[in-house]
Amino acid sequence: MKKIGLLILISLVLYVLWIVGLEQWYAHLLYGGSKLLLSPFGNITPVLKTELAHPDFCVAVGKEGYCMQLELFGLSILLLLAWFIMKTFTAGKRVIKRALITIFIFYCMQILVMSTLALYDFSVIIQQINNALRQGFAIIAVFIIIYDAYVYGDR
Repeated sequence: MKKIGLLILISLVLYVLWIVGLEQWYAHLLYGGSKLLLSPFGNITPVLKTELAHPDFCVAVGKEGYCMQLELFGLSILLLLAWFIMKTFTAGKRVIKRALITIFIFYCMQILVMSTLALYDFSVIIQQINNALRQGFAIIAVFIIIYDAYVYGDR
């Protein structure tokens, strides 16, 4: 019961931080990664629109472009952060390496999905895959948490 309370407290703190600026910071982090990934392609330009309440990420191919909201897409990282911060408090420092690797892989997956907006015009299948993955990152995060709890327990 103590762990659940700690997880809820950490989640609430992270959510408040998300509202006051962590969302903007993470949007810039995702933008930087996608810019690095898309830099070899001269006619593909990632754009981050931060004027709105929640940042939008766009990929312009030539003059045309497609956008996605980062709000729900980005929130899924909070699930993993809350889980691994709680695990660090309860299981100690040995969790940190596993947490960093997992979060980095999750971040790379998000960048790849964001970058597929450049291929949005090519087929309906790519559009469907992109839409499904965009909405499914919270589920992916939950599966990672379940896997971590099952395989590692309190280790």
